[in-house]
Amino acid sequence: MIQAQYPAKAGSIRAVIDLSSVSNTDWNNLTSADFVDSTTGAACDSGLKFEWLGFYNAGTGNMFIKYRARASASDSTANELAVITWWDDDLGTLRTPISTVAYKKASASDSVIAFAGFSAI
Repeated sequence: MIQAQYPAKAGSIRAVIDLSSVSNTDWNNLTSADFVDSTTGAACDSGLKFEWLGFYNAGTGNMFIKYRARASASDSTANELAVITWWDDDLGTLRTPISTVAYKKASASDSVIAFAGFSAI
C-alpha cells in the first residue's frame, strides 16, 4: 500500500554556521541572525523561524541539541537530543514554531557545523 506524505518544509533560505571556533562545552543559543545565507554570503535576518535544521558533528563525542533556548550554560543534557555524527530534522512541521535552538559540544575543540533552512516571510 502506498501512502501519501506531505513534503518536508525547508524554507526559502539555506544557511550555515561553523561552530568549531566556539571553545566551550556550555549550552549555546542559535538564532537565524547567527547563520550566513549560503546564496548571498550575508548574515540572515533576525527573527526568522527554523524550517529545517541539521548538525554535522566531527567531534570526539556526542553533542546535544534542544529545540528551545537554554535556561543556563550548565543545563542538564538529560532527555535532550544526542548527535553522534549527523542530525537533521524538519522543524517546520512542529506544532510550535522554533526561533531559537541550543547546542552543547562534547569538547571545546570539536568541529561542528550547523545547517538551517528558514522562511523569508
